[in-house]
Amino acid sequence: MFMLSLLLACEDTKTTENENQQNSLTRKQDSVLSRNIKYPEQEIKLSLKAEAVVEKWMIYVAMESEIKRMKAYSLNDVITNAPSILRVSDSLLKTVPKAFRIKPIESRIKVLHTKVSVLNQLAKKQHIDYDKLFKTANEVPVDFYNLNIQLNEAFIEMPNLNL
Repeated sequence: MFMLSLLLACEDTKTTENENQQNSLTRKQDSVLSRNIKYPEQEIKLSLKAEAVVEKWMIYVAMESEIKRMKAYSLNDVITNAPSILRVSDSLLKTVPKAFRIKPIESRIKVLHTKVSVLNQLAKKQHIDYDKLFKTANEVPVDFYNLNIQLNEAFIEMPNLNL
């Protein structure tokens, strides 16, 4: 009888330790998931000429909206919204206006799309690597603003240097 009591007491202790470990892991995961991403301090605005073309490109406007929403995103928000960001990115890739169908801009769009695809893949994993997800989420707005730089450069007029 004493042995049975001792075995049950040991089993209760193991259960309590497992529950404590599980609670500790849950608290740690909640802490990681509530961490806000690092949004770039400086947003790259579009020039007036680029803005005039972009305002008719509704998918760009949707992508810009998704990126600006990321300012307030925690890692949990990134996980939740990664599929919708990917859908907008897919559409952005497919709807480039004629004025922007040049290699540098198409390359920047592909870089952004690839980064968003990786973000979505990381967010969907069974066992999420939070550090990789955090790093990738921080890079998405930077890649978007790099696209803006390229969109602006499409309208830079080179001086005529006929000597």
